[in-house]
Amino acid sequence: MTGTANSASSTTPKRRVSAEEVAEQVMRLLESRVLLPGDRLREQDLADRFKVSRGPVREALRILEARSVVHIEPMKGATITRLSDDEALDAVAASAALFGVACRLAAIRCAEADLAKIDEKIAKLEAMVNEGYSPREFFLQTLRIGRAVGQAARSPRLMRMVEDIRFGAPDYFGPLGFTSDKLRQEALNSWKAMRTALAERDAASAEALGRKVHDDALAAALLVVA
Repeated sequence: MTGTANSASSTTPKRRVSAEEVAEQVMRLLESRVLLPGDRLREQDLADRFKVSRGPVREALRILEARSVVHIEPMKGATITRLSDDEALDAVAASAALFGVACRLAAIRCAEADLAKIDEKIAKLEAMVNEGYSPREFFLQTLRIGRAVGQAARSPRLMRMVEDIRFGAPDYFGPLGFTSDKLRQEALNSWKAMRTALAERDAASAEALGRKVHDDALAAALLVVA
């Protein structure tokens, strides 16, 4: 009896979580680059990492497949989507259009608390312009501002579409848009203009600026790799 009790107590209990929660945890690993495009996703590895059974993991992978974040092949399992350069360019263009819509909605729906969060993140971006931060660090801060704007739009499904459509794009399409102080200053100016458009409820300008921040960063990145 003692041996049985000790064995049971040493076994790590599996947490009860939904497949949606597991899917979001996988997305966080993608965003932090713990997982990369092309990586294999093994159900047991994920179950062990999140301390859950394989059932929610299996269902989470199906959810992510429906969002085009992973690709599942019979007998091979799941792989994180990796886009070709041409596919990535199309994805960034689509993301820009969708983010423009989110910015339009944010101009209509944002509250003072939303503007305060955006101000905080823009202030951080401004401090990063000439302070030796890496292009990737600067890029990630622009994403944080974009998410704050997206939250102000009050449309979680739309923002999931904005983020999902770009998964699998080569990493350089983001950071290489911010390789000089000049490019960073231009990006900062665009985000400040966005904040003004939101505060003034100028939906048309907000939408145009939402597209612009995407297009400018991509154009700068393509000049670097040309």
